[in-house]
Amino acid sequence: MSIHNISIQISADNVAWYGAIVATGALLVSTYNIWQDRARIRIKYQKGMRMINSAPPYSDDKDYFIITIINKGRRPVAIGNVAVRLFNGKAFIAADSLNNANRILTEEKPVTQIMIDQNELDFSKTYYIEAYDKTGRRYKKYFYRFSVFKKIIFLIKNNK
Repeated sequence: MSIHNISIQISADNVAWYGAIVATGALLVSTYNIWQDRARIRIKYQKGMRMINSAPPYSDDKDYFIITIINKGRRPVAIGNVAVRLFNGKAFIAADSLNNANRILTEEKPVTQIMIDQNELDFSKTYYIEAYDKTGRRYKKYFYRFSVFKKIIFLIKNNK
């Protein structure tokens, strides 16, 4: 019985190409994972909402402006203050955001809502909604589609 010798020859160029392809794939996967893990906050709002069977700080006969903050990322985010910024630079901080509620948005609980009495706001002067996380990062949701132009028009009208 004779044993046959099997010989495989791999050139250095093939090994280099294989290493380059594997390293590039690993870089792409790592970059994608880092991009997915970041905090991605979305802010939505609803005007003219009413409460049914409300409990005491809220009333059944008032309209409320509801700000919804959604974490679409994987990383937990602790939401701090939420404010409504006006064209003239002033801002209204939502009292609901100051009550030190545990507003940590995770994958299991990605949404929190803040309610403001709608009679306190003038929507014709509202520029954007801003939310701050506990690290100080700011997230914005512009109130109008072309807010910059609306702000310029507002400032021109009010400076006359």
